[in-house]
Amino acid sequence: MAIAATLMAGGLVWGAGPTAFADVSAGLPAEVSPADQAALLGDTNAIRQKEGAPPISWDEGLASGSQSWADNPGSHAGGLKHDLGFNDGAENMSSAGPSQSVSQWAGEKAAYDAAGPNWNTDDPSYRYWGHYWNMVQKNYTRMGCGAADGVTVCRYA
Repeated sequence: MAIAATLMAGGLVWGAGPTAFADVSAGLPAEVSPADQAALLGDTNAIRQKEGAPPISWDEGLASGSQSWADNPGSHAGGLKHDLGFNDGAENMSSAGPSQSVSQWAGEKAAYDAAGPNWNTDDPSYRYWGHYWNMVQKNYTRMGCGAADGVTVCRYA
């Protein structure tokens, strides 16, 4: 499930939802640290628990693919762009650092609740709750993330 492409305006990168933005000049790390990895996984699992979804585990393959996409200048040239070659799950992207991305995506919960119970990912409103939807899908059992040059990428499968 790819989230809509993003737009760049006035030094800010606007993501798929109203909460997915940050100043690109924030100086993000070149990769996800072990502490960030633990926080990304722990925060995601706490959100999943509230939605009745089972916990997910960290997957080095998904993390490696996420890091490769974050390192690719095409992922963030002129705004955030999803990897159209990744079709084995869902991908969230943010211009916030790893320590802020999950809480940013969690900020879409109100729009997610308003869209349910029959969430339609083809509906244009998906752009306002899709990151949250990706995090809480019960069929996803693994996640992995990467970060570089003003982009954080998390993949779920």
